[in-house]
Amino acid sequence: MRAKIGVWGVGRIGLVHARNVASSERAELVAIADPIRQLAENAAKRFGVRAYASPSEMLREESVNGVIIATPTKLHAQHVKLASNAGVAILLEKPIAHAMKEADLIVSAVKRSRVKFMIGFMRRWDASYQKAKHSIVNGSIGKPILIKTCARDPSPPPEDYIRHSGGIFVDQSIHDIDIALWLMNSKIKTVSATGKTLVYPQFAKYEDYDNAVAVLEFESGGLGIIEGSRTSKYGYDLRTEVLGSRGAVSIGNLKNDSTELWTSQGDMKGRYPWFLERFDEAYRKESRGFCDYILDGGKSPVSADEGKAALQVAIAARTAAKTNRIVSIPP
Repeated sequence: MRAKIGVWGVGRIGLVHARNVASSERAELVAIADPIRQLAENAAKRFGVRAYASPSEMLREESVNGVIIATPTKLHAQHVKLASNAGVAILLEKPIAHAMKEADLIVSAVKRSRVKFMIGFMRRWDASYQKAKHSIVNGSIGKPILIKTCARDPSPPPEDYIRHSGGIFVDQSIHDIDIALWLMNSKIKTVSATGKTLVYPQFAKYEDYDNAVAVLEFESGGLGIIEGSRTSKYGYDLRTEVLGSRGAVSIGNLKNDSTELWTSQGDMKGRYPWFLERFDEAYRKESRGFCDYILDGGKSPVSADEGKAALQVAIAARTAAKTNRIVSIPP
């Protein structure tokens, strides 16, 4: 049996999902939906499937087991409700929403309909992050006491994207927040943060930052440092380190261990140039995991509650940066 999947939204990430579903042995890509006609038709032609102008039209015309929602975040609540009412499984791209009220609506819709639902935090499917998680779970580093993450993009996104992104903490750093929650296996108690616009003035127009740092205090007593940047001139840079009571584990962005030289032209360490290449296989595993979840059942790989928890911390970090105060996370 193969899961019949539709993809809603075929921008950059939607196309990645469509490609992975189309090449999966456990899935059949049935249709594409996007209100931008040219995008929908180009994607449909590429994969040999039907194109629709809206998700609702697809649901009326097609029989699908699941949908991958890669539409703009402001539409997530509306589209999750639509899919939930239709009784189809959902893979929702991060972030779950821009506001906690919308996240609550999504969690309620999923629980009420009892559809299978997972959030698209692709780093959890990466082999290096999974190996690090295994090392922590099996006690190799003792009790995790400090996590440090670094996510640096080589260039800023388009200004129109900045306008609607929800800010660096909600858009970019939410991946690191989710990874911190996952690897530390603890809820977060308080958040403090700061952000600056240091290179690209367009971020300040939308009360956003091109560089930001959040400090987390976990209920377990551990600490976290989350760094996000849009100004990494030497290239895409992604690192995570977890310090434990008896050791440490780290994840990087390297393809090999050749000599390292950082310049304005990049470096010689063999780094991945961008997140699409770095997490290409993780996205494939995520798609397979979604199909396995539809066909075989079991626990959601990344639940709606986990998506909501990451958003809650991201919003708290944004608030902390704007108010220069520590923000507590309700139990």
